[in-house]
Amino acid sequence: MAIKIQTEKPHIPIEFGNLNFKFDLTDESIKAYRENHIKLQKDLEGINIDEDDEAAIEQVRDLLERGYDLILGKGAFKKIYQEVPSVILLLNYFEQLMNGIGEELKKRGFKPSAQEKARKYLANKKK
Repeated sequence: MAIKIQTEKPHIPIEFGNLNFKFDLTDESIKAYRENHIKLQKDLEGINIDEDDEAAIEQVRDLLERGYDLILGKGAFKKIYQEVPSVILLLNYFEQLMNGIGEELKKRGFKPSAQEKARKYLANKKK
């Protein structure tokens, strides 16, 4: 008698407007997501975004490009930016993307990282 195991798709499909991407569920991708999620978030929070400040906009654009390309694959940011040429909007979408991936990982049984546990603990402690 054979044991049959139904496997899941080894990625999370991501629809971004008319564009389709995948977040691979490899150990390397999940590790990169966890390591960079909080770092990118802190880097982005450290920038005062003023729509008239070109240097700040460019700095945010560079961080977003690094983040989108890391999560969705090289060149993803350029494709997305062509569809939505607004750093402010892409910043909001990036937050949605990162939160969505985190929630999907939890649904699929991936345990939260130690950093995520610490962040939640501190957030609850402040309340």
